[in-house]
Amino acid sequence: MTRSAVVATPVEHTGTAAPFGGRMACDYVRCPPGEIVTGLRPGDVILIRGPGWLGRAIRLFAWARFRNDDLRYGYWSHAALVVNDAGHLLEVHARGVGLCGIEKYRDTDFCYVRLDLSEDARREAARYATGCLGQRYDLAGFLLLALSVVLGDRLRVPDTGKPGCVSLIARALQLAGVTFDRAPPDMMPADLAKHFGVLP
Repeated sequence: MTRSAVVATPVEHTGTAAPFGGRMACDYVRCPPGEIVTGLRPGDVILIRGPGWLGRAIRLFAWARFRNDDLRYGYWSHAALVVNDAGHLLEVHARGVGLCGIEKYRDTDFCYVRLDLSEDARREAARYATGCLGQRYDLAGFLLLALSVVLGDRLRVPDTGKPGCVSLIARALQLAGVTFDRAPPDMMPADLAKHFGVLP
């Protein structure tokens, strides 16, 4: 992937993650605050370093889960899925599942992750995700995930099918043929970053 094909302005970092240990090959573009990407495709992922106390709390939980070199994946605290050719993002936040544009994150540190998916797989992921629009956020699942991490991942979070920030994306990508080491309700943004080999 060349920078000019994906980014509107120069970016701080680009990279390629090769398949390794179950990872899927992907390209990614790091966009520091003030930068933006173009050419987004359905099925691709945005990893975001969320500001505020919630972003910091999620990063702390990620750092509690991961060790050694994997601690760097805890840099990310939010995620969104591209769901159409217009570049709309589907994300889960406290108000539930909603759509936004990439411009929402222009002033935020984020990474655009372009996955190696077929067009059919991209459509399938987007179809599932958009079918969740308007659903309420799985607050109970979030609290159970936090408890699980504190207990050293000895507790499995039950999969109720309700959307969480990463669980919805993981379910959509599973339908596109992506396999993960953890069940969707047990995943955090750092798990996506590690799976796709996206370094901060």
